[in-house]
Amino acid sequence: MRKGQISLDFLFAVTLVMITMLNVVYIATSEKGNAETFDVTARLKVFSVDIRDTVAKVYASGNGFSVRKTSPFPLKSGERIVVRLKAEDNTITVIGVIGGKRYTVVQKSPVPIYQDDSIQLNPTRDEIWIVAREEEGKTYVELQTSP
Repeated sequence: MRKGQISLDFLFAVTLVMITMLNVVYIATSEKGNAETFDVTARLKVFSVDIRDTVAKVYASGNGFSVRKTSPFPLKSGERIVVRLKAEDNTITVIGVIGGKRYTVVQKSPVPIYQDDSIQLNPTRDEIWIVAREEEGKTYVELQTSP
């Protein structure tokens, strides 16, 4: 074996190791992005289920009952979470714009929603109040910034 042959084998081995390392780094960064997306999705899903259950609790408790809910995670500049009550199809929609991506979770309300309502959480306002109000024999569930 000549001296040049060993150097060529060594360069080939180093090249293979570098390609393998680059692939491992690529996989790790893509998996990290997927994990972060899954985390945000899971938190918004849990938040929407909590809002749905709270709407039912407030409705059942009646006039004047209110519950405070806060954002499932701290919101940064430009991020927001919108909670919507929709009477037409009796749904509760949570829309999150987090890290430049838009996430939407829809829950069917177990109690009647008589009027559309919407409120937005942002970095300066991270809490909402879910309030019951009775009028003409109906219990309305409303979203407010304060009780």
